[in-house]
Amino acid sequence: MDWIRSVRLLRAATIGVSLSLVGTAVAQDAEPDLKTQLRDFVFFVNVHQAEAAAGTANEILGLGMTPRELLEFVEEAGLEKELDEALGKALRRDSLEPIAGRILTMLSDGRLQRARDPDEIERNIDGLVGGLRERLYSRQRLKAAGEYAMPQLIDALLQRTDIQLRTQVQRLLNESGRASVVPLSVSLMEIDPAAQEQVVNVLGQLQYIDAAPYIAELRDKTLSDPVRNACERALDSIGASGSTGELFRQLAEAYYDEREELTSFPGEDMQLLWNYNPSIGLIPTAIETEVYHEARTMRLAERAMELGAQGPSALGLWVASNFSREIDESAGYDNPAYPPSMREAMYYAVASGPVVSEMVLGRALADNDTRLARRAVDAIERTAGPGLIWDRSSGQSPLIAAMTYPSRRVQYDAALAIAASHPRSGFQGDQRVVPTLAGAIRFAGTSYALVLTEEEEQYRSIRRVVEGLGYQVLPFGRQVSEIAEAIAETPGIDLIVTQAAFGKTEPLIQAVRSRPKLTAAPVFTLVASNELPRLRRVFGNDVSVMIRSFGINEEAMTAGMTELVDTASGGVIEADEAREFALRSLFALRDLAVAQNQVLDVSDATTSLISAMNETTGEVRLEVAEVLSRIGRPSAQAMLAEASLAASGTERIDLLGKLAGSARRFGNQINGVLVEQLVELSATGDDDEATAAAAVIGALGLPQSEMVRLILAGQ
Repeated sequence: MDWIRSVRLLRAATIGVSLSLVGTAVAQDAEPDLKTQLRDFVFFVNVHQAEAAAGTANEILGLGMTPRELLEFVEEAGLEKELDEALGKALRRDSLEPIAGRILTMLSDGRLQRARDPDEIERNIDGLVGGLRERLYSRQRLKAAGEYAMPQLIDALLQRTDIQLRTQVQRLLNESGRASVVPLSVSLMEIDPAAQEQVVNVLGQLQYIDAAPYIAELRDKTLSDPVRNACERALDSIGASGSTGELFRQLAEAYYDEREELTSFPGEDMQLLWNYNPSIGLIPTAIETEVYHEARTMRLAERAMELGAQGPSALGLWVASNFSREIDESAGYDNPAYPPSMREAMYYAVASGPVVSEMVLGRALADNDTRLARRAVDAIERTAGPGLIWDRSSGQSPLIAAMTYPSRRVQYDAALAIAASHPRSGFQGDQRVVPTLAGAIRFAGTSYALVLTEEEEQYRSIRRVVEGLGYQVLPFGRQVSEIAEAIAETPGIDLIVTQAAFGKTEPLIQAVRSRPKLTAAPVFTLVASNELPRLRRVFGNDVSVMIRSFGINEEAMTAGMTELVDTASGGVIEADEAREFALRSLFALRDLAVAQNQVLDVSDATTSLISAMNETTGEVRLEVAEVLSRIGRPSAQAMLAEASLAASGTERIDLLGKLAGSARRFGNQINGVLVEQLVELSATGDDDEATAAAAVIGALGLPQSEMVRLILAGQ
């Protein structure tokens, strides 16, 4: 910082300020005022002294000023133009871009704070009837205020005492674009007919489809011919057709898709919901952006259902949006659009029945929304009977499609839901259910990652980080096509990491997404810093893609990958969750075997279950043995015999019990060597083991001579 002070003195000298030696000492010790700091920042940027510019910028930001205070100081000091130019230069330099961005954001926030100040809005509305310059200034500020100005603007529009002001406000609203559409629309049903006609005319001139359902509802309910005629003209101008309920449903769909044009304040933490009370006026309610679109979707879907939208589509949209609200809502948030009197989202999903939940699942699969898909499958499993899927003429359903979805969690959930419904007739895809359940037993706890880089050295560096997170990483490849065989052989890809040359990242991600097995996998992408802003805009709404700069360290890379996988797919499948999947799958297979289900043949899992006997321990291993004991194949019974003989203690006794169960159901299917070993065990083992082995011998139906031999051996 001493160097910065020295440069300040040098700069002062170059513009003709002479300092005495004493004055110099005082200047070095004194803290510069804000105006000096701002001028210094501009100077350091212009003379390419990045370190000094960054230091000065940090001093400015460290003063603790509000954005509006900083903005108004800059304006009063007459530094707007030169500061804007300096910030523009700083943003083009890697070393200054972050700090310059913070100052620019503060100034932008300051302009918004001032424009949205109700007192400022009131002054600007009054200015609409001032002189030419004042009118232009006021119009500019009111447009900048956007929706925040609407309560006062509507009051000014509806008042009847100042005709000139009303005319100027209507002119402003006609030019204000989308910002006025929702506030004007929600007020329509609550204002008097003369005001309704006036507002409808404004909405018709704006020509936004967002207003159509509100205008259509007014057309259907009004008793005023002039209002009805105005509504018809406005709907023709907008180009809207269809029933009012359907128009509300279509608008709800647009909000569910989170279309950019329906986000009033992009990049901000809060949005506004609007209501109109005749005694108060237009009432804004702030809501977190993360749940704004869900709130609008649910409100519009409710109107669609109230107005008789045909079929279950509006209800399915409401249920899907309610799940999404629950997913996106931050912990502890008091959502103004979802009061405590409302129940959890699952309550409404299961109450709506499995057909609606399948609609939600279909929407989730189409959107690659893994978290929503899992909730939808859960709701289906709780309510579906055997006729949900296979009684359909097409033989297809989202639940079947979910078994090929890229997330293994969704695959396992779907297979479990189908198994729980105990289908009575075959359907397209039924052959995948049992193998999927068997895969959950063996592979749920193993995570797989794909790393795509230009060079093998980059691959090795990234692979080390990814393996540190517990993933098994596939072989090196620059493109997906180079390792297609390895991808096909894995149960699923849980993370993709890419590092491509300039201009190649977007095509690479498109190639990744074109592969059915990779469409929903989380993608962590490392790019050059000059590509970062553009690619973040391109993928900004995709929670399954995270863009980071080449230069981040391992700690930041690890944190980013973990955050991405947590957000996009619920995190890696940890040991406890893998065990839960394994046990649920085993219970499902057991129940199918007990029921002797003719559609889902448990014997298709024999090979996987035999392998699982060598890979599992404890409760899971015993449940594997239980399922094997219900499969009438010699290989299943032989594995039970081998496992029993190789085990010891209580596990041996338990496994002998499973073997005895197999023998009771299917008779003797094992060879003489194993039988001899079992007979030997029954003769030489301790009491509990010997008795368990003897039960096996009895169940196997061995000749009486074997029993005589055992009796004689005991004397």
